[in-house]
Amino acid sequence: MGKPVYTLQCLLVAAVLFLSAATGRCEPYRSGLMGVRPLGMGGAFTAVADDRNALDYNPAGLSRLRGGSLGILNPMVVASEDTFDLYSDYDDIDQDDVIEVTELLRKYVGENHHITLGADIHAGFRLGNVGVMVAGVGRAVADLTIRNPVYPELRIVSDIDYGGKAGAGYELPHVPGLSLGVGVTALNRSSIMETYTALDIADGDFEDTLDDDQVDGSDASFDLGMIWRREIEGVTDVSLGVAGINIREMDFGEARDQESQFNAGVAFTQRFFGFSLTEAFDYHDITDNLTDDGSTEKKLHMGAELVFPILLTLRTGLSQGYYTAGVTVDVSFLRLDAATYGEEVGVTGGQKEDRRFAAQLSAGWSW
Repeated sequence: MGKPVYTLQCLLVAAVLFLSAATGRCEPYRSGLMGVRPLGMGGAFTAVADDRNALDYNPAGLSRLRGGSLGILNPMVVASEDTFDLYSDYDDIDQDDVIEVTELLRKYVGENHHITLGADIHAGFRLGNVGVMVAGVGRAVADLTIRNPVYPELRIVSDIDYGGKAGAGYELPHVPGLSLGVGVTALNRSSIMETYTALDIADGDFEDTLDDDQVDGSDASFDLGMIWRREIEGVTDVSLGVAGINIREMDFGEARDQESQFNAGVAFTQRFFGFSLTEAFDYHDITDNLTDDGSTEKKLHMGAELVFPILLTLRTGLSQGYYTAGVTVDVSFLRLDAATYGEEVGVTGGQKEDRRFAAQLSAGWSW
């Protein structure tokens, strides 16, 4: 096993040990769209895509890259609101005592706990009408829920992914404003989908149990995207975007599959006095591949982004009926992105919110 994979597995095991509690009656979407910038503006990014996130959200946006970019060691963390309280409580108990573990689980019945740990490196450039990007990615994602408050059982659904992505966007010279894009993803995945009792968790070999329950697989898929942009002179720029993500569903064998996802969006951009203001609206999972609960509210995403002349960008929005907010501070070769958003873990939008906080520190250069 390679060192990067081992490191991600260690991080996930630590997260599971620290986050041994949660509830919810429905698992949240697992779409793979987790860019901190898009999360801050409600996840509405299909027609906005113009940076590193285009590789995940809409490869056609790679044709809108600004010159070249190189990103190295871009760590990201996403955690539910009560993660730190839970960690503190877990640290205070005797982890080998079944009664104390049971009481800890009972305390957090009714809550969902999520954690994502990720990192990537990427390089991209735009030359003429063509934008190209390649990236190496690694991510560990865990959702933890508790069932049966009388005799608590912990349900763990987790994925560790590592692999590569590549994409290209092309602005058609004879069709003004129209860009097409294609992306390719190849991933190795390790998953856990198991339920554990307090007795299991208090066992001194729980870490070995998690390792034994892990199943693995690998697969590749591709994305397609389109963005059409038109300038209404003196008023606004209008962009329409459509993207198919994992058009061939990724089959990881015994590990969790990654379903296809089709999204559409519209965006408007105005520029004034050195500022740039973008408003965007997205409708995700048009074909209901990610869930069969029939909730339209969970698919709606809208947001806005205000770019200042220097250093600062502010974002806000609505995602699945919950507010989002984000900020970017960009200083030379260092960039900090932070966001908060709500993930629906109930059956319909607005039923049960899992408030999350995300941050990413990016080091690299652009020209």
